Amino acid sequence: MEPATLSLVLEPQAEDIHEPEFSAYAPLVRFEAFLEAQRLFGWVRLDADRLTDLLNDHDLVELANVLVEESRDGTAILSDATIIPRSEIVAVVASGPRGNPSRRVETRAHPVRIESGRYRIGGLLHAPIGVDPADRFWNGERMVPLTEAWLQYPWGDQSRRDARATVIVNRWAATGFEVLR
Repeated sequence: MEPATLSLVLEPQAEDIHEPEFSAYAPLVRFEAFLEAQRLFGWVRLDADRLTDLLNDHDLVELANVLVEESRDGTAILSDATIIPRSEIVAVVASGPRGNPSRRVETRAHPVRIESGRYRIGGLLHAPIGVDPADRFWNGERMVPLTEAWLQYPWGDQSRRDARATVIVNRWAATGFEVLR
């Protein structure tokens, strides 16, 4: 069976629309992904309810016009095109809409910390009321969003810690999970 591929066209900057009758078929949202030793930056057309939905539905992510930043020395290069297996993605900073309100269920937010290789990721995991947050993480969809999130990761010979509104974590890349009390 052939893997499902998500094609993302990353634009170097947001569109500036000047034509009065122009209507974009899907909004551009910021795209920032963390791999084991790189960060990828750009813009993507969101043609699903949420970025999480796009990532969960595809095994490969095809990128165009992407800035690749190396964590070992901070060098950055612009790449015309690359294909990244979803399995190599540690986390993605979420942006764009929260999704279809009719699909939402009542949840409880649980503070968690996740280890994924050299990364430490924390935030609030939202699980339906009565569902154990560890079960929600380990047995749910592959890409799991955390709100009020942070990422800690190596940067050269230093460590960086970035706060983000929402981070989508690849649970298959996770090596540890802890619910903080």
